[in-house]
Amino acid sequence: MLHPADPRLAIDLATPHHLLLGSDTHGVTRYAGEVAAAAGAPVVRDVRDVEPGAAVHVHLTDRLFGREPAAAAEAVEQLARRARLTVTLHDVPQPTDGPGFPGRAAAYGRIVRASRAWATNSWHEHALVDRWSAPGARGTVIPLPVEGPAVVEVPRPRAAEGVATRPVVGVFGFVYPGKGHRQVVRAVAALRRAGIMASVRVLGDAAPGHVDELESLVRSGRERGVPVEVSGRVPDDDLVRALRSVTVGVTAHRNVSASGSLNSWIAAGRRPLVRDGAYAREMAALRPGTLSLFDDATLVPRLDAALRRPASTWTAPGAGLGPGLDETVTAYRAWWASVR
Repeated sequence: MLHPADPRLAIDLATPHHLLLGSDTHGVTRYAGEVAAAAGAPVVRDVRDVEPGAAVHVHLTDRLFGREPAAAAEAVEQLARRARLTVTLHDVPQPTDGPGFPGRAAAYGRIVRASRAWATNSWHEHALVDRWSAPGARGTVIPLPVEGPAVVEVPRPRAAEGVATRPVVGVFGFVYPGKGHRQVVRAVAALRRAGIMASVRVLGDAAPGHVDELESLVRSGRERGVPVEVSGRVPDDDLVRALRSVTVGVTAHRNVSASGSLNSWIAAGRRPLVRDGAYAREMAALRPGTLSLFDDATLVPRLDAALRRPASTWTAPGAGLGPGLDETVTAYRAWWASVR
């Protein structure tokens, strides 16, 4: 038994129960489980099992509660009335959400106001909450970690410059509108017209409800003369190999708030091409030398340059990739202790 003055007891008391919502195949739920395990936090799977007055942390997106954002807000408000609730907000609403934006923005505002304290994974998302959901609210920022060691040593490409015989451009993650797959196919079509016979490899499967988007993507590639290979879901044990197997990786989200897929590229030692934006620039500053920015006008020349200089698609040996999961958990523990 720990003595009451033992500092380890203070850490334990400052680590709330983690309420995990949804399937472990969902990126937010999976990340919540990783943080809980690393923090040694008790895990609760059903909100009905939350003890009254308990400290509870939830990683959430409104979509984990169903189709209606208001249902998410109501569920969180009910939970906050019986528990000392802190939340990490994912998929933060922004105007590019489309018709569902007003309802999502209102729901996140209610969630922020109901919670004892809230966090986002980037300052970009914090600014979105402040502007669109809860003006004047102040949370904390704890970046998504890069899995693996702080420094990743990777197989180096051959020193010789020049385009590979059959270059492959890879896009990792679920396929859904706005993820950037279509733009990548169009860019590769332009490269093929210039004599660079690249193909596209989709490292992932259709997001729930978007099988038609994947079918349309493959059809679009066929019409443009671009081979599009779909791997389906990549098993965890095979992910690093899969990300290292393509010639160039691209993260082309149009509506990004925080990106686990970007971190996966970086953890595998790759330096992907990433659509320019506030979040991408924030990550470029956090982890210098781990990504290359492009915009709508520059994707084709950036792809061309990367295919001609394969070394540019890998992080340099010794590049710092932090924060790692341990650092993330340390930040969470300090925050939980400050708001308990």
